[in-house]
Amino acid sequence: MRANKTAVAGFFMMACVAAGMVRAQGPALDVKPPDAAPVTPVVPLVTNVPGEAAVIPPIDQASVWNSSDWQIGTRYTDVQLQDKKRGTPNNGSFFGTITQINEQQDEWPNKIYLQYRLMKSPVWFGVSYDHIRASTMDDLSLVPDGSGSDGSEELQGIIPYLHAAWDNETRFSPYVQAGFGFYQAKFQPNSWGNNGQRWVSAKGNVTGIELGGGLNVRLYKNLSADLFAKYMKVDDITGDWYYAYGIHGGPFIMTMSYVAYGAGINYRF
Repeated sequence: MRANKTAVAGFFMMACVAAGMVRAQGPALDVKPPDAAPVTPVVPLVTNVPGEAAVIPPIDQASVWNSSDWQIGTRYTDVQLQDKKRGTPNNGSFFGTITQINEQQDEWPNKIYLQYRLMKSPVWFGVSYDHIRASTMDDLSLVPDGSGSDGSEELQGIIPYLHAAWDNETRFSPYVQAGFGFYQAKFQPNSWGNNGQRWVSAKGNVTGIELGGGLNVRLYKNLSADLFAKYMKVDDITGDWYYAYGIHGGPFIMTMSYVAYGAGINYRF
């Protein structure tokens, strides 16, 4: 019995010593790991071609040009009349002593046009403005210096047309077109017609057939230069001329068919 008491007392003393050692060491340190550096998330780039770097393709200017539905432009044209001389004075002439006509060129690019692509096809429908003027000349046997003139004939109107273009991946786009023109015709007399003694009575409306073609040269995006040529077969302008306040002088005729060459600029949108 005494031995058991001695063993219990020894165990109790060892437990007290161990507790004292723990208190002597103090509280445990709260050690925190150093802050980790921020991590930027990596977003994977998904491409249609596995294993290849993604490349953003540049804008294909040719495809933009080829897919546009509208085109607007203007041209300067040099006109050459096809029938400049006719008959002799008072015998098969244009009228009276007028046996020659000469084209008068417009001084600025006024041949405006607008066209629309039909159902994304190579065919376009368009409308263009046209203007032609021809001055008259007395026969050189009567006025050798060529100064004699009775005025000028003027045509202006519109030409609806069909236009077929070969658009491709190059900068060059050739085209052809055919149209039918509607013109207002007017003879503008000079001083001899101002006093009412002489005048011309002729058709005020004529038509014409256009056959033409050219080449668009793309300059930048939808902007292009235009080279153009055409033949225009215009109906003869017929009528009569009068003098001395109403005496019939004879038939009046103007032949205004022409060939034209020109250049311009246009824009597709």
